[in-house]
Amino acid sequence: MVKIFILLISFIFLGYTLLGKGFAYLGVAPLFVAELVLLFGLLVALLNPSLIRRAFTWPVVLLVPFLLWSLLQTIPYLGEYGLNTLRDAAFWGYALFAFLVYGVVLKNHHHFFALIRFYRTFALLFPILVIPGILFDLLNVPLPNTPGSSIPLISLKFGDTGVHLAGAVVFVLLGLAMSWRWMVVHLPLWVMSVTAVFGFTASANRGGALSFILVNLLAGASMLTKINGRIVGLLIGFVLSLVIFALASVAVLSSAQLVGSRPVSIEQITTNLLSIVLQTETDAGNVNANRRWRLMWWEKIIGYTFHGSYFWTGKGYGINLATVDGFQVDKQQSLRSPHNVHMTVLARSGVPGLLFWVVMLLGWAWVILRTRLIAARNGDVLWARLFLWMFCYWVAFLVNASFDVFLEGPMGGVPFWLLTGLGFASVVVYGNPTSRPWLWRALQSNASHAQPAHASY
Repeated sequence: MVKIFILLISFIFLGYTLLGKGFAYLGVAPLFVAELVLLFGLLVALLNPSLIRRAFTWPVVLLVPFLLWSLLQTIPYLGEYGLNTLRDAAFWGYALFAFLVYGVVLKNHHHFFALIRFYRTFALLFPILVIPGILFDLLNVPLPNTPGSSIPLISLKFGDTGVHLAGAVVFVLLGLAMSWRWMVVHLPLWVMSVTAVFGFTASANRGGALSFILVNLLAGASMLTKINGRIVGLLIGFVLSLVIFALASVAVLSSAQLVGSRPVSIEQITTNLLSIVLQTETDAGNVNANRRWRLMWWEKIIGYTFHGSYFWTGKGYGINLATVDGFQVDKQQSLRSPHNVHMTVLARSGVPGLLFWVVMLLGWAWVILRTRLIAARNGDVLWARLFLWMFCYWVAFLVNASFDVFLEGPMGGVPFWLLTGLGFASVVVYGNPTSRPWLWRALQSNASHAQPAHASY
């Protein structure tokens, strides 16, 4: 059953990244695909008590204070808001995926390397496989709805796509894909796909664009002292493709309205990025108004928490923040969160909740970066790069979540908590010297599927 759970979490990760919101609505309310897989994982844990024991050991216990405080801000509102409370609480409830992944990896380290092999294939293929979904959206191609819902089967958010593109590109540029024969044959297609996906993402969504740029710069800066020729080749190819895209966008797409009200062009990408910190002279794509709306809402949340009556508990999980705060933009009142996960935590859990959230994030980053430093000192180059990739990918999630409703839903929340749990587990796996050499095998195209010696303990 543990192997089935590993297959299921790989399946839902693939579904969220390639199909988006349409995949999230598979199932029957309130049990959609994420909840069904989570329930299966909890069943596996109940049948394997050792998973539960391992799930509350260092370093995954860093999650516990935040989760307990969030639970306290959820239970009192169940009677008043019902399913809406559970809907909002899913943000922190999906953290159970982190505990489950951590537990199954500690039960058998082979599962860790199986997940790394899965992501290796994903990183090579994602920029290519996601393009049809983007084109379906841009060209308004009619698609069948997910059964039982009004959501098209493929319904991608550009910010989400930017995060996963960042993770895939960093994985490859750090030399973790390993399949250089595949890269040599498919490099032109891969680079063009990355460039196209980035162009559409950056034109439509500033969070996705910033995630991609920031984590690639972070990874590149970390690798400058030990960069090799193959990575230089990939970087040069990517830069050249960006130049080609820039020229093509100026010449052909400068007046096209392909991404909502925003043209796909370098000018729009620049406007999106500048609007993060500056008031731009033009308001292409309504970015200035959007920025002002968010800042006003965030200022109000800070006012009624840090300086108001909701300092200790926030407004809880279940109430529609957009409606009660006066920032609702949808007649159906579908907007519930303030386009910033940190503000969501502050508004719903108060200042203590925000403190526990920040401590958890800093704790995860410290554990991963400290182990990366140890790996580098030990000469374990691949492990050091793997820890760097995990950190960069994780940062991409948080950057996008600072500008969009991302981690509050399953499309972003489930992959984020899976990565969080995998990061904690990787530290323990690296701590077992007999398991370290298996990372090399996991990254080979013809890797053996035999499990490492003494992987279970």
